[in-house]
Amino acid sequence: MKKRVLVVDLDGTLFTINTFHYFIKYLIIYSIKNFKFILLFKLCLAIASRLFATHAKMKYFILKLLKNRVDIDYENFITTIAVKKRYIPEVYDKNFDIKILATGAPSCYANVIAKNEQFNICLGTDFPNSTFDPLFENMKAVKKENVMNCLKVENINEIDTLITDHIDDLPLIKLAKRNIIVEPNEELISILKQNSIFFEVIP
Repeated sequence: MKKRVLVVDLDGTLFTINTFHYFIKYLIIYSIKNFKFILLFKLCLAIASRLFATHAKMKYFILKLLKNRVDIDYENFITTIAVKKRYIPEVYDKNFDIKILATGAPSCYANVIAKNEQFNICLGTDFPNSTFDPLFENMKAVKKENVMNCLKVENINEIDTLITDHIDDLPLIKLAKRNIIVEPNEELISILKQNSIFFEVIP
């Protein structure tokens, strides 16, 4: 029997916020409250890198900084942003056999959200294992490839429903049989229409 697949984005979709920005604030407050001034200094350097580098590179520096730390309570972070979660009925639809949370956000806390919301699989941006690679972030075409490679293991080659808010997910949108777009802006609506993609809207 064919397995039904649901893929859901995180930032701006399952949560109304950019969770990574809130995570940075959480880390800064944690560092100050717990007198982790070396961590705070390195965080500030990583954030300052955004002045001359990409957002992806800033994320790389921050995740590299956190990679071997055991003192960061990711579950506690999620409790601080719980009120920002959006209720989406499809997430709790038991007719889906495989539910994937696919996001560019760090896996270190996205995994907690996926577990709390009973997703089968979480695909996020992992801690880096090497020097910076622009493709290390789980976004755009990289996210699509990761999702489809994950489904390939289950002998599945299509997505039944995709829920997202962002044009970055266009590679996945083109593959999904049903697209639900959260609060789309005019640019996204225009691009979807240009590509003859039917979609539903969560206002």
